[in-house]
Amino acid sequence: MEGREAQFGTLDPGLLADPLAFLAAEHARQRALLGHLERLAGNRTGSRVAIAGALAAWLAWELPLHLRDEEESLYPRIGAAACSALPILSEENRMTAALRVQLRADLAQIAAGHRPSDRFAAAVSDFVAGYRRHLALEELEVMPTAGRTLSSGDREVIRREMVARRA
Repeated sequence: MEGREAQFGTLDPGLLADPLAFLAAEHARQRALLGHLERLAGNRTGSRVAIAGALAAWLAWELPLHLRDEEESLYPRIGAAACSALPILSEENRMTAALRVQLRADLAQIAAGHRPSDRFAAAVSDFVAGYRRHLALEELEVMPTAGRTLSSGDREVIRREMVARRA
């Protein structure tokens, strides 16, 4: 990757026509990004600057946007009564906020050509494991519940809110 800037293409905005399909596609993309993060944490040689910058941007902008889509648009419309996983997922998001900040700082250090903190590899391991569990729970419980319970009107409101966040 030396001499080339690392980039992770964003999803086609046209997918927002179906907000549940967009979120599912974003989950698949996030799994790939988690793999990049793991490889970066284990890479002691080679060019890491560009990939670190791209991952820092994902943690700073795209992941928080995705979490807002879920926390502010999807979860409230499903409701904890319909899906018992929602309070667990919301609490996980709050608990990992500081870890995401730490990872962004370490990734910024790497992107600037410096060494990350001594805790970086462990923080990556903790974050990746936790976020993979988070994705699995969403896909096992939240997305099927959303598919069954959300009306077309609910989906349209969610779509408009997601589009507005990206404007």
